[in-house]
Amino acid sequence: MFNLDKLNSKIDLKNLDFKNLDLKNLDLAKITKLVSEHQNSFIKLVLIVGTLFLTVVMYNDHRVKDQDLSSKTLLLKQKFEAIKARDQAVADLSNFKSSVPEKLSEYDLITLMSSYAKKCNVAITTLSPADSVDMGLYDIVNVNFNVVSDNFKDLMLFLRMIEKSKFPLRINKWSGREDQSGRITFITEVSAVLIHI
Repeated sequence: MFNLDKLNSKIDLKNLDFKNLDLKNLDLAKITKLVSEHQNSFIKLVLIVGTLFLTVVMYNDHRVKDQDLSSKTLLLKQKFEAIKARDQAVADLSNFKSSVPEKLSEYDLITLMSSYAKKCNVAITTLSPADSVDMGLYDIVNVNFNVVSDNFKDLMLFLRMIEKSKFPLRINKWSGREDQSGRITFITEVSAVLIHI
């Protein structure tokens, strides 16, 4: 076992004056004799210092690798969160698009009004061409027409069918009158919203 007191008793460290140490006047014979007498102690000291040095190097290497692994893990976590956010945004956009009513062209709007009139036993006598107004995110398409019905019940059924349509339709105005034969004639303006997607 290495005995530091024994080494200190043979080498008086207190009396060594390193400030006035002159490397030219070193006595190599004394140094060699000292090293050979305490060879085992020097080897043990070198092994202890070497072991401490290797421990520090290994600890630093482990710490650097641990920091690198932590930063890579954090980066992967951020990428995973970004991918999840993107997937959620794509799903939300898809849900939004599926909730938007079907697109209806000006021609389709006129055809739809004719179809509803036929189902409700009312006749469209005159039809003004549809006009379209660009509102930025959507267009509003207006169509005006005159309708003739034999009874008020068919007229109300026709108006209700327009309001309950799966398309975004709105009755802007309607007015009517009954002639002497009992037929009801009314003027209607219907708007459709065309959302730009």
